[in-house]
Amino acid sequence: MKKGRTISMKTIDRFDFHLPTKILFGRGRVRDIGSHVPDEARRVLVVTDRGVATRTPALDAVRRGLEGRDVRVFDGVEENPSLATVEAGAKEARDFGAQLVVGLGGGSPMDAAKGVALAAVHDGDIRGLLAGGEPTRPALPVVAVPTTSGTGSEVTPYAVFTDPQAGNKVGYGHPSIFPAVAIIDPDLSAGMPETVALNTGLDVLAHAVEAYLSTIASPLSDTLALHAAEAVLSHLAPAVRKVPESIDRMAYAAMLAGVAITHGSTILPHIMGYPLTMFYGIPHGRASAVLLAPVLDFLRRAGRVPDRIRTIDGLFAPLGGIPAYLSGLGVSTRLSDYGVREDELPDFARKTIVKGDVRITPAAVTVEELAEIYRAAL
Repeated sequence: MKKGRTISMKTIDRFDFHLPTKILFGRGRVRDIGSHVPDEARRVLVVTDRGVATRTPALDAVRRGLEGRDVRVFDGVEENPSLATVEAGAKEARDFGAQLVVGLGGGSPMDAAKGVALAAVHDGDIRGLLAGGEPTRPALPVVAVPTTSGTGSEVTPYAVFTDPQAGNKVGYGHPSIFPAVAIIDPDLSAGMPETVALNTGLDVLAHAVEAYLSTIASPLSDTLALHAAEAVLSHLAPAVRKVPESIDRMAYAAMLAGVAITHGSTILPHIMGYPLTMFYGIPHGRASAVLLAPVLDFLRRAGRVPDRIRTIDGLFAPLGGIPAYLSGLGVSTRLSDYGVREDELPDFARKTIVKGDVRITPAAVTVEELAEIYRAAL
C-alpha cells in the first residue's frame, strides 16, 4: 500500500481461506500445460469461443502443450454463455469421453468450461443444478487459461450463465468447479483489442472494490482486494495502450481480484449490472464499473462501513473520484448514454433484489432504493 495511506481492515477474528487452484503465472507459461495435466487425463476437451480459436495463437499454444493427448475443441461459446451452450458442451464432453476440460478465453469460455465439466457428470443437466440440485459427483477437472485480464474466473468456484427464456443471468457457485490449475500467461492477453482490455479491466476494478466492501470479507481478502484496486488504477490505462509491464500487472490484478471475490464475493454493482448486460449489451465489466459511484453514494447514506467507504474514496481521490477516473478512460457513467430508459428501472430493481449478493451488501436495501440507485446513474 502507498506510504501514509490509512487502510480500514476487518478486526482479525475468525475467517476461512481456501484456494485449491494451482496458479502458474508468467509469460510463456502456457507451454507448461502438459506438465500440469494428470497423466491419466488422455482425452481433453478445450472449451473456447470462435474468436480465440481462429484469430489468436492461444489454441495452437494449448494444443502444442497437450501434444500426445487426444484433444477436441468445442468453440461454440458466445459472450455471456447461455444454458443451451453449456448443455451442448456437456454433450460434446460426454460423447467424447472427456477426462479433463480446458477453459480457454475470457470469462465466458472459462465459465462455460466449468458448467460443461459439472453438467457432463450429471447427465448434461445444468438446469437442475442451478435450480438447487446438489451435485452428486465432482466435476471433471478444469484447467483455466485466461486470454483476458478481467473476470478472475481462473481462480474462483463461480460461473455465470444466461437464461434467455427467463431474461436473466444466473450465477452458480460450488467448490467442485474450482479450476485445478490456472495458467496466467500475459502473452495470451497481450493481443486483446483496446475495448476488450478496457472493459475487462473495469471488471477487475469492480471485483476489487466490491470484495472489499462485502460483509463477508476477511483481512486476507481485504489485502488482495486493495492491492488489485491499486494495480488497476495504476496500470489499466497503460495496459490498454499495450505497455508490456502494465499488461503483466493487469493479468496479476485480475487473478488477485478473483481470489478476493472467491472469499468476499461481489455486492450491488455486479448484480445490478446483469440486466444492463442482458438487455442492452453493455459489457459486464463496464456495467459494473458505471454503477460503482451511485452505489457508493447510497452506502454513504445508508451503509454500515463508513471507514471502508473512506478507504475507497482515498484510492480514487488523486484521480478526481470514480466518475472522473472513468471519464478519463472514455467511459460514460450515464446509463442514458447506453440507451437505458427510466421506465425499465423498476423491473431491473425487481430482478436484482432477489439475488443473494444483496444480503452481503453492507446496508439494508429495498427494491425502491435499488430503482433510485439506477435512476441516479441515468
